[in-house]
Amino acid sequence: MTAALIIAAGKTASKEHFEPDKKIGSITAIERTAILLRQAGIRRIAVVCGDKDDKTAKLVPSMALTFLNGFSGNDMLDNIKIGLSYLQDKCHQTLISYVDVPMFSINTVQELIKESENGDVCIPSYNGHAGHPILLRAEHFPKILAYSGKKGLDAAITFSGLNRHFVNVDDPGILSDIQKSRSYEELIAEHDASRLRASFRFRLLRECPFYGPGVHQLLLLTEECGSLSEACRYMGISYSKGRKMISTLKEQTGHAVLETHPGGKGGGYSHLTKETRELMQRYDAFCTEAQEAFQNLFEKYFDE
Repeated sequence: MTAALIIAAGKTASKEHFEPDKKIGSITAIERTAILLRQAGIRRIAVVCGDKDDKTAKLVPSMALTFLNGFSGNDMLDNIKIGLSYLQDKCHQTLISYVDVPMFSINTVQELIKESENGDVCIPSYNGHAGHPILLRAEHFPKILAYSGKKGLDAAITFSGLNRHFVNVDDPGILSDIQKSRSYEELIAEHDASRLRASFRFRLLRECPFYGPGVHQLLLLTEECGSLSEACRYMGISYSKGRKMISTLKEQTGHAVLETHPGGKGGGYSHLTKETRELMQRYDAFCTEAQEAFQNLFEKYFDE
């Protein structure tokens, strides 16, 4: 599976901090980046934002992203390492994207994925200039994580001896840094995230809605980390909200959602019941099949 890592905090040599809340057209930079990655078919997206008081999660409250606490004062590579540490056992490769470069295209993402076997690191290039995002295979995450030098990800790639594969793309958006220039303004009208599209969000209801993308992600994260409170933290929601989502699911389905084991020396943990795992599998399968039919109907009635 290809995942994506959005860096939304940290500092570089040319600027002090990122601007995930900067408006690009009518939406923020973080929204535009996440929408584009979703359109390109990326299902697992992690965002490294600032410390626990960072407001980035509130800018994209319903996009099923995973939020990791980094530090605004960190070197950018330190925050990249936080993201890679989280993703290293959850995907076979990841796109590393910066929230200040949100104007790349769906085609660029697809080309990088198609070329992923031709290099340890795939880097898009436009008119001879390298840009972002880049694609890094998971087998090489440990090499980047082990690097302790300075000068950022580029130096870490060089030090690790990784092979760079440059992918030529017809996409000026890979070079458009929204803090360095206003070139992005010329790209907004034709950008993929600005095009007419339909959004498919499937929910299950009885007396009230009880299962949808948010609950699905909460359960997935709870199973992965063995803790509902940790899952809530990754989603950028309060623990009380997470407990309410679980309570509503239990009430409407009539079966237990989690099995909780009290802590000992290693601490307590929670995992999903058999019934909950089966519900998740059915939800996933339905959404996968329904998405194709949904897209066909959209093209039938709204073909541009």
